[in-house]
Amino acid sequence: MGKSMKRKVLITGSKGFLGSYFSKEFEEEEIIPISHQDMNIEDKDTIDKIIKIKPDLVIHPAAIRSPDICEEDKEKAWKVNAIGTKHLAIACALLDIPFIYISTDYVFSGDKDTPYTEFDPPNPINTYGKTKLYGEIFTREFCKKYFIIRTSYVFGEYGNNALTQIYNTLKEGREVHLSNYHFASCTYAKDLVRKVKELSYTQLFGTYHIVNKGTITRYDFACKVAEIAGFSKDKIIPLNPENFKAPAKRPLYSVLRNYILELYNMDDMPYYEESLKKAINNLS
Repeated sequence: MGKSMKRKVLITGSKGFLGSYFSKEFEEEEIIPISHQDMNIEDKDTIDKIIKIKPDLVIHPAAIRSPDICEEDKEKAWKVNAIGTKHLAIACALLDIPFIYISTDYVFSGDKDTPYTEFDPPNPINTYGKTKLYGEIFTREFCKKYFIIRTSYVFGEYGNNALTQIYNTLKEGREVHLSNYHFASCTYAKDLVRKVKELSYTQLFGTYHIVNKGTITRYDFACKVAEIAGFSKDKIIPLNPENFKAPAKRPLYSVLRNYILELYNMDDMPYYEESLKKAINNLS
């Protein structure tokens, strides 16, 4: 299908942080926004509902994203992140349409010290990572035309996310306590959705890492936010293994490399600092 034809694009979690960025990026298409209120993807009638809608493309960013919530309610995490994705993948297979599933760096164990590529075997260490990995497995198992997009620590100027939380807390002069020993990539939502859209016009199905360049800890990220926005860094408190307490284990190193994009000569993702400046300029 060429770019001239409008596609019917179904977007899950359309009211959520990432879903709203996808809705904006694909706004010249015919968008079918699906929120949790419209459809409980974990229900088995989801398949029939989607087949009735007859979309040309399904984009699936909806998930239970908090590793700690997943750890505390494992059953809900499996239902939404794994089984919900399974239903969408089956519907796309039956309609013979592409399925775009947004996954995570947390599918990796974090025991490497060089960036993970798409050729590295996943081995998640928490329930969030396991449920998202099974979302990947179901996507591959049922659907031929899929894009699995692994991304990491997505930030943006709209909605509730790491950047808006840190920015508002520092602006109010309150303390932020963040890990300074878990290393990861971070990703500007606008860069991510632009790249996903570019892929959606191709037949280059498969698994992709899509992150901005650069490595951060959550603490580094907050310091960079303060630096760009002109806030004091005094209120940013680094956490180390002794004082970081959370229900879910985090991978110590989950930096991603956009290796498949590199191999296709399609990796124009900018350094995170450039994109963070843009996002913060839109905030202030």
